[in-house]
Amino acid sequence: MGYVKYTKTATFLFPLLGIPKAIFSCNVKNTFGTTMFTTRFYNAFIGDCKVDNYKEGFVFIVVRAYQDIDFQCFYDTMGAFENYVDDYERGDYVVFVYSIIDKFKADYKLLMDGKYSKISPEGKKAVLSNNYFSGKPYTLPLILGKSEALKKGWEDRLEVDLLDQEVWSIITPEKEEMCDDILEDLVGESSIKPNKIHENENENE
Repeated sequence: MGYVKYTKTATFLFPLLGIPKAIFSCNVKNTFGTTMFTTRFYNAFIGDCKVDNYKEGFVFIVVRAYQDIDFQCFYDTMGAFENYVDDYERGDYVVFVYSIIDKFKADYKLLMDGKYSKISPEGKKAVLSNNYFSGKPYTLPLILGKSEALKKGWEDRLEVDLLDQEVWSIITPEKEEMCDDILEDLVGESSIKPNKIHENENENE
């Protein structure tokens, strides 16, 4: 099974839905009793290039559609959230569409503008406790706190003065929309091989 690099949507916007990560936990095994995957969550996006209905303020959660014995219960649970909007099949996946819950709508706008350090304390708590992030866990508090150390690291690397800018790159809509090429690009090499994404964690992507 390939390694998936999580989008910024999965890291910063998914937590604003109020959906606990634990819901996606599973233990799907093949006929030989070997675990195939332990989470149904695949990734999250701000849109789908094949769907025009939902343009702003929505998050598309992509899950593995493997029909194990617990899938129907999982499906029913996902549809029971008040901010559930829609779901549909897309290839080997099921996509659930949700709106941002009311108390985080202001944080959503700030995050879409790349103002990570400006979101509310409650928004930061949600991001830190319920995110999908491909980098090291300690990086997120540095981003949300606009860490001087992280800023200095970028300035040294890029040889520029970032002044009062945020210390992480902005969410780029065209990179956060679910299209076939994006889905392919986000799947890396087999998880048993060295993880280049983690080795180069400071890539501001």
